[in-house]
Amino acid sequence: MPTTFTNILVATDLSARSDRAVARACRIAREQGARLHLLHVVDDALPADMAEAQMVAAERTLERVAASLPEAAGLEIARQVVAGDPWSVIVDTAETLPADLLVLGTARPDRMAGLFRGTTLDRVARSARCPVLRVAAPVTGAYRAPVVGVDFSDCARLAARLASRLVPKAPLTLVHVYHVPFAALTGLSGGRGAPKWEKDRVEADLSRRLNDLAKTAVMPGQASATILVEGSPEIVLPRQMEALGADLLCLGTHARSWLSEALLGSTAQAMLSDCPCDLLLAPLPVD
Repeated sequence: MPTTFTNILVATDLSARSDRAVARACRIAREQGARLHLLHVVDDALPADMAEAQMVAAERTLERVAASLPEAAGLEIARQVVAGDPWSVIVDTAETLPADLLVLGTARPDRMAGLFRGTTLDRVARSARCPVLRVAAPVTGAYRAPVVGVDFSDCARLAARLASRLVPKAPLTLVHVYHVPFAALTGLSGGRGAPKWEKDRVEADLSRRLNDLAKTAVMPGQASATILVEGSPEIVLPRQMEALGADLLCLGTHARSWLSEALLGSTAQAMLSDCPCDLLLAPLPVD
């Protein structure tokens, strides 16, 4: 995996909230020395005259955005307005570039609310072959507290490497939330839980695997920490993020099962629309 990005694509619906995604993409492009591509999609289901008027207005707005954002100063920015189905155009454009990173914002609830939320975000993240960054928070600086949710899969390892690559100067925290039916694991009968020594043995093994993952996935010289917590992932992970002051959560996706329950259960799907911070989704590469 390369250590820096070359092309970053940011798709915007031109709302104020989506400007956060543009600002974050600008900042990342500057940090990575990457070229930035700014995309707006006009729904081709609109009447032809209305779609044409929106495309003209969008081109002017993109030009204004590129000229007015402080984060965009001095960057090489390519602008593009396309008519089509938003999610498919975004995915196709990312593939054509090809983009190393696809950045999306969240739309205002009362305007184009489905563009970057719910079904459309699901479709983009499912279909894109590059990492997808969903930006929700205002940009106040570089990411300071990135967290990676891991499950020891190849995809989780790639997610950790991606987070390290994106935020190489911040300490990276790898969190594994587990829930083990110890009675079934150890073959004990009668529905009894495992004895403390057995639970300690299992946790020691998980800790070893978590530390090995950190050693192989985190870039040399970058500070890292590992956290192993027993409990329900959908409850424990948000609590850990709050305790750590996380401003970026990175999760891996699985090639055969979109955000499989083998990763973080129902929490992962919920994070798509309700993550308390920015969310980075790392797909497995397609051979």
